[in-house]
Amino acid sequence: MSTRDRGRFGAKEPSMDVESLERENERGLDALSERIGLLKQATHGIRHEVDSQHHVLDRMADSMFSTGSMLSGAADRFKVVMNNKQNKQMLTFVGGFAVVLLLLYYLFF
Repeated sequence: MSTRDRGRFGAKEPSMDVESLERENERGLDALSERIGLLKQATHGIRHEVDSQHHVLDRMADSMFSTGSMLSGAADRFKVVMNNKQNKQMLTFVGGFAVVLLLLYYLFF
């Protein structure tokens, strides 16, 4: 027996069937291919979700910007109204009247 036929401890190595090794290799490749397919599906799903969330955030930012501009316009108009003393008195009267109506509503209902 040559040293090539002997294993580490001097025992003869079992002969390996090349076809069975190829079949085992093919099974491993199939399993790996299946895992890669699952990973691709997961990454495509994640990308779709990220794109969707990005679109939602863009729309939200646009609506926040438009709301902010509307509020700043309303605040500017409110400042113009409050510059007149007669308008301040009228606003105080209307606000007080609304508060009294709310209190009466909560007391009787």
